[in-house]
Amino acid sequence: MYRDILQNADYRKLLFANVINDFGDSIDAIAFTWLTYQLSHSASLSALVLAANLLPTVIFQPLFSPITDRLPKKPVMAVCDLIRAGMVGIFLLLYLTGSLHAWMLLAFSFAMNTVESFRIPAGAGMLPRLVGEEEYEKASSFMRSACTVADLAGTGLAGIIAAFSMGAAFGIDLLTFVLSGLLILGIRFRESIAPKVERKGYFTELKGGFRYLGKNQLFLLLVMGAVLFNSVGTILGCLMVPYISDVFRGGSMALSMFGAAQTAGMLLAFYFYPKISEKISYRAQFLAAYAALAAGYAALTVFPALGWFRYLAAGLFMFAWGGVMGVTNSFFSIQFVRIVEPDYLGRAAAVFNSAGACIDPLMSVLVAGLAALLSIQVLFAIAAAAAAVVLVILSRLKLCYALNEKEKPAIMEGEQHVGVD
Repeated sequence: MYRDILQNADYRKLLFANVINDFGDSIDAIAFTWLTYQLSHSASLSALVLAANLLPTVIFQPLFSPITDRLPKKPVMAVCDLIRAGMVGIFLLLYLTGSLHAWMLLAFSFAMNTVESFRIPAGAGMLPRLVGEEEYEKASSFMRSACTVADLAGTGLAGIIAAFSMGAAFGIDLLTFVLSGLLILGIRFRESIAPKVERKGYFTELKGGFRYLGKNQLFLLLVMGAVLFNSVGTILGCLMVPYISDVFRGGSMALSMFGAAQTAGMLLAFYFYPKISEKISYRAQFLAAYAALAAGYAALTVFPALGWFRYLAAGLFMFAWGGVMGVTNSFFSIQFVRIVEPDYLGRAAAVFNSAGACIDPLMSVLVAGLAALLSIQVLFAIAAAAAAVVLVILSRLKLCYALNEKEKPAIMEGEQHVGVD
């Protein structure tokens, strides 16, 4: 199914670069969290470090995207990787010499994620240019599968590596950034950039890009749909541990089973998404996400009454849940390329990521407050009802039928130059 895609040498280089990058990031995330607590023993600093990870995505990605949209993607991505390698190198040197202080963790986290906020919009426009729109589904699905495996491998090995040597963990992270940057530089794909006479000022392109995205109703539908999906889905993430312990009456093994089943379902969905997409329309994929949320939360309230069968039922449920997550993530990724003009992909990805980064902490705070007043079963029942209401509303929107149309929406044809005129 993926043989033709893997014969593309430039795609293979981008694939390996992203896989290596994700592997290093997984190790880095565990090691950085561990080191933060070792140096500070402060829950407040841990919370600030989390904020330092989120703020660049919320603030800087939309601001950087007009720049990355008009620059060649390959050098931007490679330079960002090498800059981050240099930052990790400085961080590692400070650690090995005993010069690292707790406040530096906050500074390095913010700086590295700021650089990453410049790279991500560039990366959003790279893959479609390498493989073409007709092969994008396959290329994106395979890359997501491979990156998920790398992420799981990194997470699984991170504790062992960090326990053996914290310096080795950050050394591996440094090496992954260097290798990723070199692989990106090795891509032979040549990009064309607009002549200088056609370029306008930064603020003109920033304003024009948001005007374009604001008029693209299908893009706004995707952003709204993703925010609603994440809002309802975040409830399970926030309450998973207390649910398993207090309601499901399981232990750490049950938590591991839930995670493994969900990951397996997600991996299979990523891998087989091109085949799934041939059988299920885009509109049906979009609506199925909310149907699964409604059914899933309702099922979670029933599992505790099933006795020993609850383990089998919950395992099958989490596998299916992971599959829905994989299909939904793939769906949103594919739709961006289909309905957004190439010159605006970076800005589209930045707006989407910024909206997602905003909603997660807000919902976490809301759920934490509600959990002090309501039982977990009641919260899950509310989530099921909310997902059902969203499903009914979206199913009645005529705009959702436009997701199935092969032609690009009218704005693609008539307003391609918004922001540069």
